[in-house]
Amino acid sequence: MSINSVLEENCLRANPEFILEAKYSLEEIKSNIQIKEKSFEELCKKTFQMYKAEEVVLSFNGGKDSTVVLHMLARFFQKDHNLKHLKILALFITDPDGFSEIDEFVDDCSKLYNIELIKMEGTIKQALERMCRERPLIRAVFMGSRRTDPHCQDLKTMQPTDPGWPALMRINPILEWTCRDIWQYIYVYDVAYCILYQKGFTSIGNKKNTKPNPYLQVAESQTGRVLNYRHAHELLDNDNLERAGRV
Repeated sequence: MSINSVLEENCLRANPEFILEAKYSLEEIKSNIQIKEKSFEELCKKTFQMYKAEEVVLSFNGGKDSTVVLHMLARFFQKDHNLKHLKILALFITDPDGFSEIDEFVDDCSKLYNIELIKMEGTIKQALERMCRERPLIRAVFMGSRRTDPHCQDLKTMQPTDPGWPALMRINPILEWTCRDIWQYIYVYDVAYCILYQKGFTSIGNKKNTKPNPYLQVAESQTGRVLNYRHAHELLDNDNLERAGRV
């Protein structure tokens, strides 16, 4: 089966209509993304001056945020003559209660991008501990964290892990990005993303702690019965509601 056919089954491409109907022009959107890309590239240059490629891993959970980081990282690798022939190390923490759509999308990304996928079980801390034991060269980790995520209010762009955690440098390139920024990037570069976002999921954990976002419900006017959910990108400027589907 070809990559294109796999992508059609398990993930989606961005629909430009929601952007064109928004309050920003296409030129403004592209300009905003280019500014953010330049900032990302500067951070990457700094990172790979400090660390070798084999010392850096991407924490990849299949969500839209880490997918954007993966896409930008892949573009940076392709532009850099020292990196373009190397694989991106990516850590995926498996979850017995995880969504099959996420698992399938992550596997698709390992084929679509130049990834060496490292799969680990357990909590984030357990997975990082095991990774560091089995891959002792790894010293830094790219994250898809944003300022509105839990425990990220005081996080810096580059910051060591907290005491008691494996000693790694956390690199947070999209810390100041908004929900709108993420979806605009996905549109501009036609980035493939997990199909769950089409079903009203806006922040994805596992089946036990995640439901479609209630603010995206499409309900029957008379009975209030939920008929469907709108696409995640319709939340756009409501970052404070992004985790409303978390239990």
